[in-house]
Amino acid sequence: MKTSHKFPLVHRLIHWGLAFAMLVMLLTILLRLGWMEKNHMAAIIQQGLAKISVTIDSKQAVSIAKMIRGEMFQWHIYFGYAVGVFLSARFIYMAKCGLHYLSPFNPQANLQQKMQAAVYWLFYAGVTFSMITGLLLKFGPESVEELAETIHKLALWYFIPFIVLHLAGIVLAETGHDKGLVSKMIGGE
Repeated sequence: MKTSHKFPLVHRLIHWGLAFAMLVMLLTILLRLGWMEKNHMAAIIQQGLAKISVTIDSKQAVSIAKMIRGEMFQWHIYFGYAVGVFLSARFIYMAKCGLHYLSPFNPQANLQQKMQAAVYWLFYAGVTFSMITGLLLKFGPESVEELAETIHKLALWYFIPFIVLHLAGIVLAETGHDKGLVSKMIGGE
């Protein structure tokens, strides 16, 4: 049975805005964990300075590396605010449309739709916790900083699997009963 999906402009703007903001945030995380990891950058800084006969110790190099990546990581914060805006808009939009269309408890939904809804709600819960812990890290008391940071860093472990599930769902939809789903999500009906 082919399902009929209609994606109004507001739905698509919220979806793509949230997707873009979260992908930028993911990029900042991956840069911070990989190429722009502070000790890796510190070693590059020391090597570069040594070529011009300037020597600094590891602590100084790490300090410079933190300043460089601090500028990059500001984008994580800016796009975190954008995620908050898009997530709030998503919840308002879902409340306006009625939560029945994305409910694992919808009696009219088949098992696949219920499972899809459950995955989305887990995703929204994860994003909400990430947003709250991010705000606590930025504006909260120092007493909760360590716990908030630990929880905030766990976001990577729900976000990457969600992307994989989301893309797999798109492939299944496009090769199954929902051909044209991506086109509708981009251009509307």
